[in-house]
Amino acid sequence: MFEKSLTDLIRGIRANKKNEQKYIAACLQEIHQEVKSNDPDIKAQAISKLTYVRGIISYDMSWASFHVVEVMSSAKFFQKHSGYLAATQSFRQDTDVLMLTTNLLKKDLASGNHLEVGIALNGLSHIVTPDLARDLCQDLVSMLSHSRPYVRKKVVLVLYKLFLKFPEALRLSFPRLKERIDDPDSSVVCAVVNVVCELARKNPKNYLSLAPQLFKLFNTSSNNWMLIKIIKLFGALTPLEPRLAKKLLPPITQQIQTTAAMSLLYECIHTVIIGEMLTSGGNSDALAAMCVNKLRIFLEDPDQNLKYVGLLALSKILPTYPKLVAENRDIILKCIDDHDISIRLRALDLVVGMVNKKNLTDIVKRLMSHLLPSNNNNDSSSDHLLPSTLLEPAYRADIINRIIYICSQNSYSNIVNFEWYIAVLVDLTHVAGVNVGDLLTTQIMDVGVRVKSVRQYCVKAMQRLLSDSSLLENSKFSESNAEVLYAAAWITGEYCSYLETPNDAIGFLVQPGVTKLPHNVQAVYIQSILKIYAQWANNLTYNWNEDSRQELLRFTEMIKDNISMFCSSTDLEVQERAYNAREIFSIIHQHLTMTPDNSFDVKNDIYASTNKPPDVISELYPLCFYYELNPVAPKAQKKVPVPEGLDLDAWINEPLPESENNESEEEEESYGYGYTQKFGGSGDLIFSSGSGTAIGRRRGRKSSKKKYDSEEDEELKEKRRKERNERIKNDPFYISSTGKDLVKNSKSDRQSKRITEEIDVDSIPVVRLTMDEFTFKTDKKKSKKSKASKKKEDRHSPPPAPPVIYTDIGEMPENATISDEEKDTTKVGYNNPWNTISNKTGILDVDFSGLSNIDLSTPLGKDEKFPQTAVYLAPEEVRRREEERVRRRIEERRIKQAQESTSRTKKNKDEKQKSKASLEITPKTKSVENNGEQSSKSKKAPKKKRVEETDDRKKKGKKDKGKKPKKKNLTLDVATSEHNNVVVEPHRISTVTIKTLVDSDDIQVLYTLRLGSSTEVKNEPPIMIADFTVRNNCSSQYPLSKLAFAFESTSDIQFDKALIEIGELQHDEQKSVTIEFKVMGIVGAGLSVSGNITYEIQSDEETKPNSDIPIRFELPMAVFMLNIPKMTPEEFKSCVSKTADFPFTGSTSILLNTSTNLIEQSFQNDVIRLIPMAMGTHIVEQIPGAITVYGRSVQGYQVAGLAKLTVEKNLVVEELEIPGSAQNTGVRIELKCTDQAFVDGLIREIDYLFRKEL
Repeated sequence: MFEKSLTDLIRGIRANKKNEQKYIAACLQEIHQEVKSNDPDIKAQAISKLTYVRGIISYDMSWASFHVVEVMSSAKFFQKHSGYLAATQSFRQDTDVLMLTTNLLKKDLASGNHLEVGIALNGLSHIVTPDLARDLCQDLVSMLSHSRPYVRKKVVLVLYKLFLKFPEALRLSFPRLKERIDDPDSSVVCAVVNVVCELARKNPKNYLSLAPQLFKLFNTSSNNWMLIKIIKLFGALTPLEPRLAKKLLPPITQQIQTTAAMSLLYECIHTVIIGEMLTSGGNSDALAAMCVNKLRIFLEDPDQNLKYVGLLALSKILPTYPKLVAENRDIILKCIDDHDISIRLRALDLVVGMVNKKNLTDIVKRLMSHLLPSNNNNDSSSDHLLPSTLLEPAYRADIINRIIYICSQNSYSNIVNFEWYIAVLVDLTHVAGVNVGDLLTTQIMDVGVRVKSVRQYCVKAMQRLLSDSSLLENSKFSESNAEVLYAAAWITGEYCSYLETPNDAIGFLVQPGVTKLPHNVQAVYIQSILKIYAQWANNLTYNWNEDSRQELLRFTEMIKDNISMFCSSTDLEVQERAYNAREIFSIIHQHLTMTPDNSFDVKNDIYASTNKPPDVISELYPLCFYYELNPVAPKAQKKVPVPEGLDLDAWINEPLPESENNESEEEEESYGYGYTQKFGGSGDLIFSSGSGTAIGRRRGRKSSKKKYDSEEDEELKEKRRKERNERIKNDPFYISSTGKDLVKNSKSDRQSKRITEEIDVDSIPVVRLTMDEFTFKTDKKKSKKSKASKKKEDRHSPPPAPPVIYTDIGEMPENATISDEEKDTTKVGYNNPWNTISNKTGILDVDFSGLSNIDLSTPLGKDEKFPQTAVYLAPEEVRRREEERVRRRIEERRIKQAQESTSRTKKNKDEKQKSKASLEITPKTKSVENNGEQSSKSKKAPKKKRVEETDDRKKKGKKDKGKKPKKKNLTLDVATSEHNNVVVEPHRISTVTIKTLVDSDDIQVLYTLRLGSSTEVKNEPPIMIADFTVRNNCSSQYPLSKLAFAFESTSDIQFDKALIEIGELQHDEQKSVTIEFKVMGIVGAGLSVSGNITYEIQSDEETKPNSDIPIRFELPMAVFMLNIPKMTPEEFKSCVSKTADFPFTGSTSILLNTSTNLIEQSFQNDVIRLIPMAMGTHIVEQIPGAITVYGRSVQGYQVAGLAKLTVEKNLVVEELEIPGSAQNTGVRIELKCTDQAFVDGLIREIDYLFRKEL
């Protein structure tokens, strides 16, 4: 009556905001106790509170699954509702108690109260599993004809969840589901349409047969939501049936014209688009115009959602009717300035699609305004743009990609003025703010190469880029786009004839800051310097004079000095180009400084001075500009015709045959260390030391392969062997093979010695290894160098170009024809990386993999029926049947053993009689007769004798009664017993309890429990240790295999390792296993550990089925008690006097069946022994008829108790003079503790132990 209600819990949480977690933990502790109550109201209330806590802090309430099922089965509607709500919140697909809900759900579905049916259907939709779906599908289909529309509607909706888990039910129940489309209640019809629409998302072909009924509903229904679902379904069915589009066009057109519901209007337009009604001819143009005009209303609406779906629908109309969409360019461009990023991206998608020659300039200008700072943006409509969005690198990169895409698409077909495009690219370099240098570089180079008319302007623009000092200063930042200087230098050098002041261009290329640029840009700089110099020097040769020579000499000297700064570059390519260029300029400078030659003029009979330019200048120009650079088609190499008579697959040189003697072509290497090299007379490469002593030789490769006879081979081998032995005689790096040099083995084999044998090196096969077959693993330093070299190589080569766009096909070989494939590839555009439509699976998407394979077009067969319902038994029934089965097996085994014993005794008796008869009777005939008589007598044994044998057996059984049957001994680390052994020491008492967990015909398991800590653990859950001993008792003497323990972790018990595999156990073999677990919950009565034991019995013939034995053992309170020093009576009195330390109490009374003269003896022998055993405490003080006990648990709980002998008169016996004792003798036990649950558990175990023992 003092339990908190759900309202109290909510109020308490709100009142304890500072200590919310602590308050919730205390409430959860109360809930743990309340759910175990036998009062259904308290249990339902606890489940409601637990569900609320689970909702606010995501608390795992899986431990209360069984209690939830109990509340679900309540007869009260409110409690049942709470149970189903808790189930929907906490049950998962792997919840073990779901198998117990089948019969419960069947019962609730058949209830006469439609509200109970409703909550059962709602709960089933959340907790349905494949097994539940299979068992309940027939019940739900039969409920489609329920008298209440409320139930029919819910059944239809639940069937959808059922089909997802059990797809076979769709084919079986589809005819009944189809009938509900004509249901008189509109809510049921709407539910059916909703379910069919969802099912048709993956396989709409199955539902073409519903088109007539759906079309009728479309024309007669006024429910907008149902019309939306029907139109969606028609949108999926129309591509499968083209005739359906013509049928649907009039009613859909009428809906577009008349409906005021924006949701229905959008679905109608969307169905027209995806149903291919705009491309079917007829009046499709007028329909498209009407759809675009209606979508303009969406764009003008202030609702952002309507604006978004309007843009989305326009993007789908754009490919077929771009002109109609372009008419709304003004409002679409306004959407580009919307503060919502999703709307802005959708508008950008439309802008990209509706670009043409007329509006390209305006659209690019509008897009570039998003890249400019806000104070430079003169458009008043963009004042509300969020600066944070504009400054996002991803958004800015997206804008630049779109600008380049719309300009370069279809081979620059929309660009009229290429000078404008070059200016746009240069402006993007300055205002981009993100790293798009590679993209701009490829575009500038592409336009400069392909469009000849723009080259002059392009060279001027690139010279301005080269002179921009800000690019050099900020080149270390990726956002500076300094990579564009690659294109600027390349175009300036390649088309230097358009330069007005080549001297200035060269000055820009050799200014001091250029060494800060990337290495690939520096390499192009050097090449451009040489080309511009060659062009300028060649022009000077046409007006050569002394002034020209002096100017060229001065400029050459300047270039030679400035280009030296590239020679110290860390990049190999830049360094090589720099050295080559410097040498060229040095040669030119040398020729320019030479005095002019004087030649004799014969005509005038005088010496004349020839003022001609050096030849090296005129020869430099053709090296750079001999051929004109033209664009080449991508597949020009493949189109080169193969000359007649040329076989590309034939060998140019026939491969040399393999030599029979591989020695002649292999190198013989020596591992000596030489300093100088010299060749011997035979062509061998000889290594020699500084003193001239030959250390080794390496044979050089022979230019031709020689074949030797076998005799010559042997002579050469012998000669080389002698040379080698002589060479290695004094080699300190070689182990000598003489008898003095012995090789010692390891310590274990130290006495044995062996003499190294001479190894025949010539007999070792030599394999030629190529370095290409190996992948070497280098150390970190080498890997860093290799990475650096890779980066350098990447910088040397031009940046990877995107798909190249050509203004024409490009150069092709002579007589080469262009195929359709090449024509298509010439229109390669950029990919659409900014596409905002994602094809990824969302978290709300449903798995239709099973439903996609169901075919509803064929009728049901005779053998297609609903599966039979699987009957699940209650846990009590399962346990009862298992016990009955085990009991029956034990009885059968006992009878079998008795029969075998009887037959064995009878056989021994017959053999003794036969042997005795054979000794007494010698004649053969007499022996036969006697044997015959004996056999007949044995066959006619009187029943009296059998009765006597049975009586003897019974008497023997009575004598042995009380004695435990002899079993095979089991070895435990603690003790070998099945009783409680009390070990008394000077200051403490400890109990060791060995209990039987499993004792069957196949296996026997004993266990003991002990604490994992010998000291108090207050802030952490206590650790328990269970020791198991397993023995193979299989009567057939077969081994047990795959033996394993599997324990189940709960909210109270937590295992770190819940699975223990023992493996194989031979007959009569025993093994010990130890497992640790933590006690997380409240320590009290009923705390138990559950799991199972699995094993297989391997016989010679076959392996018997896997056995699975459920196990469960409780944790007694005495196990949690610590071994503490004995307390004195004075300390005990002082401790107990503090009442505040022992707020909880418990007591019990136990009757003793003992005569008066044996009362004291019984109390001394039994009571004093059992109380410490049940409580795990030690005796503080013992007086006649009373004892006091004290103990402390591992959690720090204190327990103090008093056990006293009580004797009361039996008034009933005295008054009625009934034979028997006139006194009731008993024991009164009173306990005090610091925890209520703990003291309740102790009282319960005392009652159980006394009743069991006494």
